[in-house]
Amino acid sequence: MIQINKTIAQTVRNESLIYVVYGVIVVAVSLIKVFLTEGSFNNYDIFRFAFFHLTEGQNLYEAHPEAHFDLYKYSPGFALFMAPFWFLNRTLGVISWNLLNALLPLVMLGRMKFDLPARWFFALFILFEMVTSVQNAQSNGLMLALMMWAFKALEQEKPKSFALAISLGVSLKLFAGVMVLMLFFHKQGFKWLIFSAVTGLVFLILPSFVTGIEPLWKLYVSWFDLLAGDAPHALNYSLMSFFERTAGFVLPNAIWLIAGMVLLVLPLYRRQQQQYYKWRLTYFALMLVWVVLFNHKTESPTFVIAMAGAALYYLSSSKTFEYKVLMVIVFIFTGLVATDIFPYAVRENFIKPYSIKVLPCIILFIYILKDLLFADYGKFSQPSESENNK
Repeated sequence: MIQINKTIAQTVRNESLIYVVYGVIVVAVSLIKVFLTEGSFNNYDIFRFAFFHLTEGQNLYEAHPEAHFDLYKYSPGFALFMAPFWFLNRTLGVISWNLLNALLPLVMLGRMKFDLPARWFFALFILFEMVTSVQNAQSNGLMLALMMWAFKALEQEKPKSFALAISLGVSLKLFAGVMVLMLFFHKQGFKWLIFSAVTGLVFLILPSFVTGIEPLWKLYVSWFDLLAGDAPHALNYSLMSFFERTAGFVLPNAIWLIAGMVLLVLPLYRRQQQQYYKWRLTYFALMLVWVVLFNHKTESPTFVIAMAGAALYYLSSSKTFEYKVLMVIVFIFTGLVATDIFPYAVRENFIKPYSIKVLPCIILFIYILKDLLFADYGKFSQPSESENNK
């Protein structure tokens, strides 16, 4: 019995096992949906056909019912990056795309030098939301990984990597641009910002090698017209939706966004605390939760990003009983709220209509903000990443 327990412990300590577990789950989920669900992975078809439509000179932002339902809402650059998946067999492409989204955040976490127990906690804490995301072939895992890469690059003084991560992230979803606030911590922040802007400009014009300059300009006009008139889904899970459906409190999205930006910028006044890695990691966690709460288009699969923020916050916290209770609440009422742990009638008649999934993340956001504004990280932190993770 002792030998069995020792073998299990040694297996868990094997770093590669995290990737194996995730890989097996993602492949199984992908194959089950491909073969058992009618019209499966429409999102993936939207992504891969975007490359075809780009090369054929078609408007990416018009309906293409012969290929997929719903509209493409990403940048022309993202369509260009989907080239490898266009040439893959569809089933193999779906699996590859889902593996990329599921495994890349774990790779980035490993490069942030967390120890193995912390990496297991992170992987298991976000697992259910990651499965939700890959079941829909969403790009949320990739988005999360790019934001983590930007944070890591900033900590390790790698401006080229930071600029590349930000540029790729904005090519997926515009809210990745919020990461430039991290440059507030850096002595050469303005220089890094200029470098990132130039890199982003290169990514903006890169599709012109396929389309030409004028057609690309028209694509950008169509894209922004689409985004400007794009109404939120009837069951989206933003902060705005929560207050509208539970309290009947309605404000224009612009007001919510301005208020959210004020709250996001508020901790930056604590210059003295910014020398501590755990404070900066906590601020990054706040960003991950923020981009989910204050995005009026947030859908259920997007919450893998907020769950990652919760996990990173816990890993940077003092891990007292209070924080453990908070993580349990977030895990159950955000991470598991769409599973069969809750009866179907409760999910359909209460949880979904009132966006209850959002509430734990609102509480989490308040907790993170409170710590950033008032906690003394000098009592339990070291200034550098390397010291913090020894």
